[in-house]
Amino acid sequence: MASVKNPRDAREMYELKQKAMMYYNENGVPQKMEEILNDMFRDDPEDVYGHLANYFETFAKTPTITKLQAREILDSKGQGTIQTEVYCMVKNHEQLLATSALATYNFHPEGAKLEDKEEEERERQTFVKAAIAHITGALGVALKGADPTKQREVDEILFEIIEKLRREEEERKFREREHGDADDVSQHPTEETESTKKSKSPKAKAKAPTVVIIPDEPKEPCLPGSNALCAVSQAVCQAAATLTHIPLYQHIAKLRYDEVPSKFRLPLPLVTIFQSGKVFPGKLNCVKEFMIVPKPEMSLKESIKHISNIYSSIAKQMTLKSGVTMKNVNELGALCPQFDRPEQGLDMLQEAITGQGLTPGEDFHIVLNCAAQEYFDLEKGKYEVMGGSQKTFDDMVEFWPELLGRYPSIIGIIDPIRKQEQDPWMNICDRVTERCLVIGEAAYHRPGLLKDEDLTEEFKSSGIVLKLDHMNQISDILTCAKKMEDANNQVIISANLGDSCDTFIVDLAVGMNARFIKIGGPCRGERVSKINRLLQLEDHLTQTGKLAEREPHVFTKISPPPLPEEEGVEGEGENGGTGVDKSEKSESPSRKK
Repeated sequence: MASVKNPRDAREMYELKQKAMMYYNENGVPQKMEEILNDMFRDDPEDVYGHLANYFETFAKTPTITKLQAREILDSKGQGTIQTEVYCMVKNHEQLLATSALATYNFHPEGAKLEDKEEEERERQTFVKAAIAHITGALGVALKGADPTKQREVDEILFEIIEKLRREEEERKFREREHGDADDVSQHPTEETESTKKSKSPKAKAKAPTVVIIPDEPKEPCLPGSNALCAVSQAVCQAAATLTHIPLYQHIAKLRYDEVPSKFRLPLPLVTIFQSGKVFPGKLNCVKEFMIVPKPEMSLKESIKHISNIYSSIAKQMTLKSGVTMKNVNELGALCPQFDRPEQGLDMLQEAITGQGLTPGEDFHIVLNCAAQEYFDLEKGKYEVMGGSQKTFDDMVEFWPELLGRYPSIIGIIDPIRKQEQDPWMNICDRVTERCLVIGEAAYHRPGLLKDEDLTEEFKSSGIVLKLDHMNQISDILTCAKKMEDANNQVIISANLGDSCDTFIVDLAVGMNARFIKIGGPCRGERVSKINRLLQLEDHLTQTGKLAEREPHVFTKISPPPLPEEEGVEGEGENGGTGVDKSEKSESPSRKK
C-alpha cells in the first residue's frame, strides 16, 4: 500500500517552488531564456552551447581582483626584480589573468664608483623584498574587489597606499632623529672649535667664482618597495586586456583615447648598433649609443631585415679585423668597439648602410644618445667629450651643430647637454632643431612628477624618452605622453638596461601611438623578443586592415625666449644718451652662469 505524502512536506515544496520562481523572475531568467532560444533557432549556430555561454556571459558580474601575488625573479643582468600576478573572480571562478615582469631601474651610470654601485645593489635588494611585501600585503588588500579595467582608479589607489606608507616612514625617521639629536646635545655641548673661529675671522674671505655650476640633482628619496607601483600597474593593465578579450595594444589605446581607434601606426624602431662612453674602450665619451632608424615609409619587416644585415656586416668586419671577441655584445645587445672620436662610429654606420644598397640620410638615419650628464666634470665645470678634451657650455653649443653639419644623416640627439644648463640647451635647439630632434631623457623628471609640473618657455625639447620602470604607472605615462605631444614633443618608449623577455612596452608604444620605440641592440633574447612582437603586430594589423601609414618626419624649430626689454633710465648720460648704453645690454638674471 502506497504511503500518503506528508502535508507539511508538500507545503514546503510549494513554498520552495514559489521562491525559485521569484528568484528567476527577479533576475530575468525566463525572459532571457525565451529571447536567446528564439534567436538561436534563427541563427542556427554551429556550437549551440558555446552560443548560449557567450550570450549569458554578457550578464555575468563584472570580474574583480581577488588577490595579488609576487615573487623575486632575475632580469637580463642577473639582478633581482619582481614578477607580479593578478587573480580575478570570473564567473564564480578565481583565475590567474596576468603575469608580468618589472624592468629594473639603475640610477648610477655604468661608470659610477664601485662603492656607489654596491650601495645601489643593496638598495635594489631591499626594494625588491619590500615591494613583494607591499604587493602581497597592503596593495593586495586595497585592490581586492577593484575592477581591473578602471586603470586610473587602480593607479590612484596604489599611489595613495604607497604615499601613506611613505609619510609614516618619514614620521618614524623624524622621531628617531629628534630623539638622537636631543641625546647628542645633552652629551656633547656645543663648543667653538679652532676651525670655527678661523671661519669667523673677517680676514678669511672666499673668492667668488666667476661661473656658477649647478650640481646634478640628488637621487629622489623613495620609500623602499615603491617600485611595486609600476609592477602592479603593468600587471593590472594586462589583466584588463585579457578580461575584455581584446589585444593589449587595443586596450591601452582605449585608455589613451577613450575608444579603440580604427587604425594603428607602428613606432619606428630605434636600434643600438654601438655602445660607447666613459666605461667602454677608447677615448670617446660624448656618445653613449649609436642608433639607426629606418625611414617612416619603410615597412617594419623590411626595416628589421636591413637592420639585421647592417648589424651582421659590421660584426663580421670587426671579427675579421680584430678577432672573434669583438663580436661580443654588452647587456644592451650592442657591439662595443674602441672609438676615440664620434666620427669613427658614424663612418662605420654609414658605410654599413651603403653596403646594403641603402642611402644614409634617406633610407636610414642615425640617432645619438649623448648622455651628457655622464661625462660632465662637476669640479671643473666642463664636459670631457673625449679623453683629454674638455669643453665648456659655450663650446658644446658649437660642438654639436658642427658635428651634425658634417653628418646630415643624424636626425636625433638625446641629452646633448645637462638640463641644468638651460641656456646652452636652448641655444643648441636654436641651431639644430630645423633638421634634428633634440630629445630629453635625463632632462625630465619621471612621469609621476612631470605630469604635475609646468612646462616653461625657458626649456623646451623636440622629444621625450619614457620608460616603464620603478614608480612609473601606466596612467602617469599616458598623461605625460599627451602633455608632451601637446607641447610638440615626439614620444619615445624605451626598454631598460635590466630588462626581460616581457613585451609589454611594445603594446604600450603601439597603443599610445608613440613615434619611436628604443629597443637596444638586435641581439640577446630580451631585445629580440620585442622586435618579434613588433613583427607580429605588423602582420596582425595588415591582415585586419588596421595598419596606418606613418607620417614623414617633422622638425619644429625651437628658439630661446626673447630677453626681457630693459627699462630706460630718466635723464641723459655723459654721451647725451638715456643713461643706458644700448650696445651693452645687461644679462638677464635667468641667463647668468
